[in-house]
Amino acid sequence: MVFNLDNLYFFNMKLRSFTLQIFNPELTIPFYRDILGFKLKNEFSEDDATYYDLYLESVHFHIQLKYSPSLKKSPYQQESIDNYWKYSLFVEDIQKIYEGLQEQNHTIGEPYQFGDIGYLSHTTDSENHQIEFIQKTFKNNTLEVTNSPEQKQTALGLLTIRTKDPLKSIKFYEDILGLKLLVRMYVTRTNGFTLYFLGDKSLQTPNPDIDALENREWMYQQSHLFIEIQHYWNSEYDAEFALKAKQNNGLQSINFLGDLPLLKKRLKTNNISFHQNNNKITFETIDKHLITLENSIQQPV
Repeated sequence: MVFNLDNLYFFNMKLRSFTLQIFNPELTIPFYRDILGFKLKNEFSEDDATYYDLYLESVHFHIQLKYSPSLKKSPYQQESIDNYWKYSLFVEDIQKIYEGLQEQNHTIGEPYQFGDIGYLSHTTDSENHQIEFIQKTFKNNTLEVTNSPEQKQTALGLLTIRTKDPLKSIKFYEDILGLKLLVRMYVTRTNGFTLYFLGDKSLQTPNPDIDALENREWMYQQSHLFIEIQHYWNSEYDAEFALKAKQNNGLQSINFLGDLPLLKKRLKTNNISFHQNNNKITFETIDKHLITLENSIQQPV
């Protein structure tokens, strides 16, 4: 796939949210509100589905839950070959989160420092979507957490997806969706994998080296939603390996705001098929992740 970079400087897209399929809103909305501390900011219906937009303190990024009453109930079951894995929340004190969820009788894994990746803990929502908590500092830096209001806020930090070909996938997100590769981490566990973290081009890491250790804690301290891409080593050379995109379950779409006419031009130039419905456009990445973009540019009268 060849990408035309003409007018890239003027191309403006902003990652805003991602959409998960749910089957029991009466149970799931209270979980996000009462257990995780999200606020329901918007509820609307479109076609045969109801959508719930849930925010933390920062209203720049949100989780969108989609309920389709016509679908047969089918709780999400995580598999290592899914093209979607999890999402992460950046927190000030992971031990307080751990103790708080235990007090509410919600199952959560004990926090642990995972190498030089991060200080982590894991749980699931009421529909079995994987949730990862990441402390904003490594375990040995816990006492260095500041008392500023921004530092204390929990942030919606990562959407983690998978790719079979990282070079093509990263190029797609950078050249078509306008994101920037900021951080990279290598993990030798099992057969090994690499994690790539992409965010807004306006962000500046402390070190321009994407492998630099200091960039990791910096990333966890941002009130920003990043896309994390996991790549299993050598999977691009395995003809029998294929990532699974689950229909009507798990991750439904990754959602942007931006200049719709410019995006259409870019997609046409690169022979990427899309569908437009009024003020919104949808298309797929090379790993079958559905992208939606809602136009944020006012058209001349």
